[in-house]
Amino acid sequence: MTRSTLALFVFAAGSAAFAKSFQPAPVLSFGDLVALSETSEPSLPLQEKLSYILSTPDVNNLAALHGFEPHRPWVNGLGPVLRVVSWNIERGLEFDLIRLAFSDPDGLRLAAAQRSPVDPDKLAAIESQAQVLRDADIIILNEVDLGMKRTDYRDVARELSEALGMNYAFGVEFVEVDRLEDLGVEDVKLEDAQAAQRMQQELRPDPALYRGLHGNAILSRYPIERARIVRLPVCHDWFNAERAGISMLEKGKRLAADKIFLERMAREVRQGGRMALIADVKIPDLSAGAATVVSVHLENKCKPACRARQMDALLSRIQDVDHPLILGGDLNTTGADGTPTSIRRELTERVKNYEFWVTQALKWASPAALPLLALTPAGYLKNYRDPTSVHIPVIGSNREARLFRHLEKFRFDNRRAFDFRGDTARNLHGKGKTLANSNQRGTKGFVPTYGFKRDFGGLVGRFRLDWIFVSPFINMPRDESLSYRFAPHYPRTLRELNNAVPDGISDHAPISVDLPFAEPAPPAQ
Repeated sequence: MTRSTLALFVFAAGSAAFAKSFQPAPVLSFGDLVALSETSEPSLPLQEKLSYILSTPDVNNLAALHGFEPHRPWVNGLGPVLRVVSWNIERGLEFDLIRLAFSDPDGLRLAAAQRSPVDPDKLAAIESQAQVLRDADIIILNEVDLGMKRTDYRDVARELSEALGMNYAFGVEFVEVDRLEDLGVEDVKLEDAQAAQRMQQELRPDPALYRGLHGNAILSRYPIERARIVRLPVCHDWFNAERAGISMLEKGKRLAADKIFLERMAREVRQGGRMALIADVKIPDLSAGAATVVSVHLENKCKPACRARQMDALLSRIQDVDHPLILGGDLNTTGADGTPTSIRRELTERVKNYEFWVTQALKWASPAALPLLALTPAGYLKNYRDPTSVHIPVIGSNREARLFRHLEKFRFDNRRAFDFRGDTARNLHGKGKTLANSNQRGTKGFVPTYGFKRDFGGLVGRFRLDWIFVSPFINMPRDESLSYRFAPHYPRTLRELNNAVPDGISDHAPISVDLPFAEPAPPAQ
């Protein structure tokens, strides 16, 4: 049984996984959410309800039932492909722009022009990248809201899937229960009484609409046969540690957090934790008839070693998968602990009329970049753009390397491996290095998917956080003599599209890769 607002259907393929009677799933009332904001040990009935929501994905195959077909874009040299996109959509704050990016390039261009003039030199790239998104048949999403005030109480996964004619699975990562910022049941305390009253009104949600859910999603133009959630090891206590407040070190990082209530903006009180959403997708073009898709979001508030443990735990849970597998998501591979962002973005997540509050705060400056310039060792400037590089203690420390090393060494029970190849002829940028076939490389390291607002000309503050890994029909990660059927080709990082509007559609750029259904012809020498 899956959690859904709609009945489960036995679609045309006849998957036995859906041949179950539908029963309404438990829903957290606003009173339940208030109770969850008070303790990490709620009453047994509430704990059971919370456990169900955190362990049971919502699956909807209405698009398959209504006859929507995959796009199967044709790529020169590859033939028909499965195009995969992975995107951390920052809660869905810019839902309308996200929808247009996937469905209506002309509409996106017009909407972007209403925000500010679009750079004519970048227009062609934006339109080309919008076409890449439009042809995607699998979309892996991180940071997806359901019933949050900051995203107008949307069910982001459902509404986006309906707009695109796609099936979807959604899994809850967190239940957001901050008494001040999410639930509005805690008084705002400011020196200015009028400002406090205004902020209180801005924060207070509609109890009838607020559901407080946030997680990962997989959208597919192919039917979803089965979905499941894997909870990952805890690397940060998002309830007790966040309620305890911000440490002096974290306050020091956020130099602008000493005005009005901005120090509270660093706090996110949540029930739940990091997780992976796993879906088996029926794909007739594959000999196995299916592929497994994984949407994962690793911890940001921890050291790289714990992110590696989270990945190891996930790999142990997918080891028995017997057909091709696609793993995508935000791995938070900064090489550090946490990723600061701008005051505007922090405020936009909580209040719609953020301009008033920005004007009363200190002007924002990157709270991490200034000390980095003075204190960062030379090895960091190399490794943070390429977290796959070898870890050399002292002179070339790269704490994220363990995660990638374990991915490369990992073998499924059928002995297949993840594709780590980098062929100059099988990517669009002539980069013959590690993972260049599945994740776009740049002049130095990988093209970043995330950047601070001020990055000092790219010297510091740009990171590759988002990744796609594919296990096709190979048993050696780097062997170029093995099959390239369903192997990754032509990766893209769609930065121009994401930056079509000021501050970006999301704080992360989407990435894509193409997987050919048949053995592609050898590339021309």
